[in-house]
Amino acid sequence: MNINDLVGGPLNIGVIEFFSIAILSVGIFSFLSSKTVVKALISVEIMINAGLINLIAASSYYGNAAGANMTLFILVISAAETVVAMALFIAVFRAKGSASLDVMKLMRW
Repeated sequence: MNINDLVGGPLNIGVIEFFSIAILSVGIFSFLSSKTVVKALISVEIMINAGLINLIAASSYYGNAAGANMTLFILVISAAETVVAMALFIAVFRAKGSASLDVMKLMRW
């Protein structure tokens, strides 16, 4: 099944870029208003995915599969980054007993 069959025609790259900018804006707003580490990590993942949507759209527009390959590579790196951040979060939570970003500020030098 082709994406053009689902939407009824070829997608305009401007629409996809607008969608990507809207998702990026939601991620930035959510990150700036987050109080917990988990919400901040989810916001960062949303922002990364917005950039990847834009990369896939450009790759599709120019007919090159390199963007899709790079997107898969970035998704793997992003998943590894999230695992490391969650491990640090769990270690701090066990030591301090809180999930707040204010507790993380106390961990500075």
